[in-house]
Amino acid sequence: MKLSRCYRRDRFELTCLLLTLVLAMGCSDPTSEQDSLLQISDARIRALAPGQDKTAAYFDFRNAGTADITLVGAETAVARAVEIHQIIHDGDMVRMRRQPEVVIPAGETVRFAPGGLHLMIFGVSSTVDGAEIDLILKDGRRVDARFRKMPLGAQQ
Repeated sequence: MKLSRCYRRDRFELTCLLLTLVLAMGCSDPTSEQDSLLQISDARIRALAPGQDKTAAYFDFRNAGTADITLVGAETAVARAVEIHQIIHDGDMVRMRRQPEVVIPAGETVRFAPGGLHLMIFGVSSTVDGAEIDLILKDGRRVDARFRKMPLGAQQ
């Protein structure tokens, strides 16, 4: 009889332990793992020109993951609006066009730089060194980035 009780108690404890392990494995956060594969570097925002309330921001967006991601927007507390834009050269004409989205291919880096892709920031009262901008992905995730202020006239 004692052997039977011990066996049942050990079996119950083992079942509880296995259930705890299964639950713990199911609670891992795959979003955090995916987010760690997204890297923003060289983030910079142009200082405001006198009398202007718009500026541009640049950065490198690295997707070290195995699936493409899509950038669909951005937000910041230091401005009224942020849009993704691209400079397009058409013969002698240079045009800036709003982009609804930008795909960051798996394993690649997309550069947002002067003369190409960039963020246009509207309704800025002042550019602050260390301004935070949230990059919004198509799947709803956000990538927070801190941007250093570039002096007027700086090319990079």
